[in-house]
Amino acid sequence: MAWGQRGRAKDNARIEQLMVYGDYYAQAPDRAPGPGPTRALPDAPEALVGREREPGELLAVLAPGSGARAVVVAGLAGVGKSALAVTAAERALERGWFTGGVLFLSLRGYDPAGAVGTGQALETLLEGLCGVDAELPAGRDGRLARYRSELAARARDGRRVLVVADDAGDAAQVRDLVPPGGDAHRLLVTSRNRLVAQDFTARVLDLEVLGADAAGELVVGALRRVRPDDPRPGAEAAALAEVAGHCGRLPLALTVAAAVLAGDPGLRAAELARQLADARTRLEALSPRDRVGIPTGVRAAFGLSYARLPEEQQRMLRLLTAVPGPDCETGFAAFALHGPVAEADWGTAVAGTRALLAALVSAGLLTEKPSGSHRWHMHDLVRLYAVELADTHAEDDGREAVVNEVLWLYASMLRGAYGHLGAKPTGCEAQYFPNLATALRWLDDERANPVAAVSACAALSRAENTIELAGFLSAYLLRRRFFEDVITTCRIALDESRRSGDRAAEHVLLNNLGLALAETSSSEEAAELHESVVAFHEDGEDGIDKAVALMNLAYLKMRNGHLAEARATNERALALLRVLGALAHEGDALADLALILVEEGRMDEAVQTLDRAVALLSEHGEPLGAARAVNQLAGTLKEAGRPDEAVTRYREAVELFRGTGERQEKGAVAESLGLLLFELGRADEAIPPLWEAADAARAAGDHDREGLRLTLMGAVMLSLSEVTAAVEMFEDALRLRQYAADPGWPAEALYGLGTAHHRMGDFDRAMPAHFEATVVFWAAGRAESAKLAQEAFSDVWREAARRRGLRGWWRRLRIRIR
Repeated sequence: MAWGQRGRAKDNARIEQLMVYGDYYAQAPDRAPGPGPTRALPDAPEALVGREREPGELLAVLAPGSGARAVVVAGLAGVGKSALAVTAAERALERGWFTGGVLFLSLRGYDPAGAVGTGQALETLLEGLCGVDAELPAGRDGRLARYRSELAARARDGRRVLVVADDAGDAAQVRDLVPPGGDAHRLLVTSRNRLVAQDFTARVLDLEVLGADAAGELVVGALRRVRPDDPRPGAEAAALAEVAGHCGRLPLALTVAAAVLAGDPGLRAAELARQLADARTRLEALSPRDRVGIPTGVRAAFGLSYARLPEEQQRMLRLLTAVPGPDCETGFAAFALHGPVAEADWGTAVAGTRALLAALVSAGLLTEKPSGSHRWHMHDLVRLYAVELADTHAEDDGREAVVNEVLWLYASMLRGAYGHLGAKPTGCEAQYFPNLATALRWLDDERANPVAAVSACAALSRAENTIELAGFLSAYLLRRRFFEDVITTCRIALDESRRSGDRAAEHVLLNNLGLALAETSSSEEAAELHESVVAFHEDGEDGIDKAVALMNLAYLKMRNGHLAEARATNERALALLRVLGALAHEGDALADLALILVEEGRMDEAVQTLDRAVALLSEHGEPLGAARAVNQLAGTLKEAGRPDEAVTRYREAVELFRGTGERQEKGAVAESLGLLLFELGRADEAIPPLWEAADAARAAGDHDREGLRLTLMGAVMLSLSEVTAAVEMFEDALRLRQYAADPGWPAEALYGLGTAHHRMGDFDRAMPAHFEATVVFWAAGRAESAKLAQEAFSDVWREAARRRGLRGWWRRLRIRIR
């Protein structure tokens, strides 16, 4: 096994930007391994790209007084475990923590020719401790006793020793290498496995793939080390980022890709990105062969991990690929593994499946994110490798039947959820979900997988299943405003409906597609789609589908500025709905009419129309429709200059949204209420709704919106002279600034923080905050706000100079841009 992971390019151009130790095999599998370990650290990488946090975490364990005698750096093959371990060891040496020296040992735990045994490892370590010519005990037990004795003697002398054991295959390889009791020595292990065992206790540091920016930086750095004047990093930055994305941000894969580019200076990064975009050939492109034809790179590294798995874990890994989407819930994994199971036996099946999945996590082939969530993620490249294995073992695994059963289960559960969403009852609502809230929670967690299931059905030429899945899913996706997913699934299903000649399904899908397009990219295209849907219904009977198509078309005409046409179309829909007695749909149409009236400036008529819409939807519609109509009414009242009535309606809307399970919409309404109360000078009343809005954003994982709402709360607190509370709100907001879609609210938070510190007389904190606010406002193009922040900076400066004296203040001033 080669110690340093290096990509070899044409003409011997060598890539060394990030060594992925312990993951690259260059010898023939029939070659017996020698002792191999060294007694000095190999060279660490010049730059440990994208690992700003991890060395500190590792050093905290290696530091004197940490109390941990052993630590394991674990992770997927090729993720850079050894590079991190060697870097941390070097830094520990520089700090003088290990005056007794460092012993390095390569255990070759995944070497196909065999791993280094405990006796061999102890012999090599004793040679490092006692000298090559020292007389050593012959047996393993004797060597172990001598090893512990030598370490104990050094501990008494205050000479701490660090043992670095690279590429351990299992806990048995390192169990006897743990230094004897006490806090003196440390064992640092790298492994693809977490090495959690009853008789081996160690801290575990799980190493993840690089972030997107760091992955691109790694490739760029590699190219420039080979050819400093390589033009591609500057000319094709976006393409190199795409290459890094196709590599799954895995250092081993990035190394191989960089070697390909370095070996062919004329190869455009965009062309390599295009090649890697094909999932069918990506693994092959990232798995070159060495000069004697031995496979290396990604596939070889994964193959060594897979070969170590017990047969039942191998089968579990293969069957996980039958579940479409980026992750898999434990129940679906159990269903793929066992098929339909009697209810009495289901708990046992799930528990057994979780044990297998947890073992795959320990082996570095899966992750559970977040821990305890029962959602299992497979790295993109691991999934491609597992798909290859699944195809090879398809007959043995009964793969075709498993895929059919999984897709059937998704369709059945979506059908049940669809009935709870206020759509047409399906008769199986209660089979999977007792209520709407439960159905929504499942859909929120599972969303990406049913979307992928639509593509999976289409790939199998199952038109009926594709159309059914897309139709059931659209009701949820439109409700949650996941418009891009609606567009993706409807376009796929449309192709299948046209291929199969299902005209009715085609027009339902066109209707949903038009609604999504109207909210994202093209209202004109959406209007054309709805025109075709209306035309389809013109010669048929006047039913609900035609009325809904007219409603949607009217809305789009309004969005495109054709108000007269929009009103006429809406009136056609209303007339038809009244004939049909569809009172809930009539309420929806009236809410749309109110939007047209607002655009025409007829505010009083809009309010009256919304009053009627609210009454109909409250009595005959679903709760979500009523909540949205009340919210629309509140906004219209505010725009009509009736703010007190708007406050009442906003409060009513917040209460209604609490019962719908729509956290984000509830948060948006609560934010509107808080802002209106603040504008009306009722700041004390604004705090509770803004708190609720911030909590809703936090629960939804929308940290950008959470930061904005915390900033608003800080401004409210400041207006109430609750300065300490304001500082807390602004600081909490700024902790989320990396999630900001634009620099607007972070700049406001900095400005508010500076103002609060100024009021508290804390000039040392006020000055940097105002200075940075000025810079951020200017960068955002908000010149007027920047001038205000600059004036605030000058005011604090003048007051500080007057109170303290200019010379003394200048010495203390330290402006640090966060």
